[in-house]
Amino acid sequence: MPTITIDKNDLLELIGKEVDDKILVEKIPMMGTELESFGEEITVEIFPDRPDMLSVEGFALALQGFLNIKIGLCHFESDDCGYRAFIDKKVKKVRPDAVCAVVKDVELNDAAIKSLMQVQEKLHLTHGRNRRRVAIGVHDLDKVEFPVRYTTMPKDYRFIPLECYEEMNLEEILQEHKKGVEYKHLLEKYEEYPLWIDSKEQVLSMPPIINSEHTKVTETTKSLFIDITGHGVKYLEQALNILIMSLAIRKGKIYSVNVKDGNKEYVYPNMTPKKMEIDVNYTNKALGLNLSFDEISSFLKRMRYDIEGKEVFIPAYRADIMHKIDIVEDVAIAYGFNNFKPEIPNISTIGENDPFEEFLKNVRNLMVGFKLMEVKNYILTNKEDLFTKMNLKEEKIAEMKNALTVEYYALRNLLMPGLMRVYSINTHYEYPQNIFEIGEVFRIENGKIKEEVNLSVGICHEKANFTECKEILNSFFKNLGISYGIEEKERKCFIDGRAGSIVIDEKPIGHIGEIHPQILSIWNVGMPVAIFEINLNGVYERV
Repeated sequence: MPTITIDKNDLLELIGKEVDDKILVEKIPMMGTELESFGEEITVEIFPDRPDMLSVEGFALALQGFLNIKIGLCHFESDDCGYRAFIDKKVKKVRPDAVCAVVKDVELNDAAIKSLMQVQEKLHLTHGRNRRRVAIGVHDLDKVEFPVRYTTMPKDYRFIPLECYEEMNLEEILQEHKKGVEYKHLLEKYEEYPLWIDSKEQVLSMPPIINSEHTKVTETTKSLFIDITGHGVKYLEQALNILIMSLAIRKGKIYSVNVKDGNKEYVYPNMTPKKMEIDVNYTNKALGLNLSFDEISSFLKRMRYDIEGKEVFIPAYRADIMHKIDIVEDVAIAYGFNNFKPEIPNISTIGENDPFEEFLKNVRNLMVGFKLMEVKNYILTNKEDLFTKMNLKEEKIAEMKNALTVEYYALRNLLMPGLMRVYSINTHYEYPQNIFEIGEVFRIENGKIKEEVNLSVGICHEKANFTECKEILNSFFKNLGISYGIEEKERKCFIDGRAGSIVIDEKPIGHIGEIHPQILSIWNVGMPVAIFEINLNGVYERV
């Protein structure tokens, strides 16, 4: 989990009140964070569900309420000064989404600049999935001429990247600049690279790699233009709202930007609070308490919510509030975990480990013993990954009716495409990359969804082949004391003659093979890959 470093004097100034060190040491861990060190600089570990607390300002805002110094919703208003941005359709194949905003009259002292750099770094790493999903650019507004546009340019296009003194073309930046080398895997497969450019053709940034030296933020900067690009507008808006909140607490004035994307126009930022109804019975049942509505309201105000009637108003920067159980968690934090009284459950049964889970634990230990690294992918995916990119015949799978994204809307029926995705996004790391996954898959049988657990093993290096993959399979079944066989069976994702069906007692239970070069090319994987996948429910029946 990420840690942030906080200047104690800066924190107290943002809180607006002197607080005794003993109180800070006692209360900070009770906010749902981990206090790692305390002194003139405070180091705090922030849990992944609170990206808004990755900024010193967001942390101060939360602590302000928790200590009952200032409670309720912090309101943020924005003005319209006619700032406009345009998203070129060319970016849709590269890095399709963008949001932006303007903040003026920010008090950028040394502590504020350090905080701004820190929250960018932490948001990139966590919320932004190491810049893959979200990348942030912050620019000196006085050096930007509106309107601005988000577009792509050929690899020979030139500008001066941040901390450089000479122009470089986009290809050189990826190959020679420190940040380009670190993040080139996010762009190198494309023919053109994304850029933010203003009306005077000055480059602002090359997302998600580097900003331009032309718009560099310094201690004399008073106003900022913020651009955020990536995949999924929801995630981009969440990151933007966190940054806007942080800068507004530093006395910054928020100005909206009208963004035109094709035939549609959007206005950012949107700091309108979300609403959710308070469910007293649900809250008390979940917490084992008997709180009144007024008590729940009081606790939520300390967590920086507003209450009107039966509704709770949720801050726009709280990306973690998705269900009423998230509201309940904040009630519990404000109530105080140390105030809960432990009780022995009034049940007569004796707990024990589930035998199948014990079996999965043993399988996992075997795989680690084979020097494989475990990966975990989402159970939600899409038909393109499952079928198109694997050159497999499409079959009926469970799909969501109202999915929020085109990337995650279907329950997976195989683990193998997930391993290929892992390989595709890790081509910049060293080989061999030998991995495995144990996870749920879902099939449609007789009109009903059937859940099972599969094991998939992938080996990827310059000499990866069917034989090496089969050796792992042999060792796996030998350790379980099960006899099995491989029957030759072609599968379009595998190379002809290097594929087979795994059978136990003449019943197919999985498949094994070398991934076809065409499939490797589709996934942009430059090394050979051999994979097997088996159904562990079927194996467990024979143990």
